[in-house]
Amino acid sequence: MKKSGLIGAFAVLLAAGLLLSGCSATPTTPVADAHSDSVALQNDLQYGTARGQKLLLNACLPKGKKSPIAAMILIHGGGFDSGTKDFGGMTALCSELADGGIAAFSVDYRLAPKFAYPAQVNDVTDALEWLRDPAQVAQFGIDPERIGLFGSSAGAIIAASIGTNGTGSLTSGDRVAAVVAMSPAVDLTENGLLLGDPSKTAVASILQYLGCSNFTDCPNSREASPLYSVDKTDPPFYIAISKKELVPVEQGEAMALALKAVGVPVTLDVKPGKRHALELLDETTRASIRQFLIDNLVNSSSRTD
Repeated sequence: MKKSGLIGAFAVLLAAGLLLSGCSATPTTPVADAHSDSVALQNDLQYGTARGQKLLLNACLPKGKKSPIAAMILIHGGGFDSGTKDFGGMTALCSELADGGIAAFSVDYRLAPKFAYPAQVNDVTDALEWLRDPAQVAQFGIDPERIGLFGSSAGAIIAASIGTNGTGSLTSGDRVAAVVAMSPAVDLTENGLLLGDPSKTAVASILQYLGCSNFTDCPNSREASPLYSVDKTDPPFYIAISKKELVPVEQGEAMALALKAVGVPVTLDVKPGKRHALELLDETTRASIRQFLIDNLVNSSSRTD
């Protein structure tokens, strides 16, 4: 891991105290444009093309920070059939991360039902590889060894999929240094239906993502399930989920157990109530994620495979 710039970025995070911190005790999403004075925004950058469709992202960059700096790719939710890089709290979260010293990139990906798995995973992987190209590393001042993923709901499934399927090194290929997954479903097979009591909405979204009408005859379901790809080379995970939300808490618990079984650091943050995805970002959760990113992204060393 490159050491230059680490101390400066770490000091910024501690001094500012703003990374993922809220203005009150119970915000559900970051406040839009709260930190724009310290953040440079670059919107609608094209990172690729798929089936004739331009793939775009928004960049939120810390102003006046020494490079190389850590980076996060933000993956929106929306049930796989809606949402964009500008979706809800993702825009504000992008700015907020940059205000805390981490470059953030909120990405678009192709949507269902027109596009099914693995289109979404492939698109975000392309964004990761685009960011690691020397031209983008130099342009944004990022450290290619310190790129993480933040996924919300549907985006959490994509983030967990890339996190558990990464190959190559942290400077090339699609490995990442850390994953934050807000309300992830990780077992998309027929067996996954036995984990808790999944809502009809969640089941319908997963089937649409898989391009299947049912789980019994769905060849992609196991391959698309992050739970079955876990191994000891996976990055540290932070999983947040509610006890009675859209995604059964048992999904998050199963992922945490699988990661622990192979020695991968994992934080399972189970909340009371029904809050889902970005709704989980209250003051306590954001402080926990802040510390997770400091420990595993900002102030970390590369893990050996």
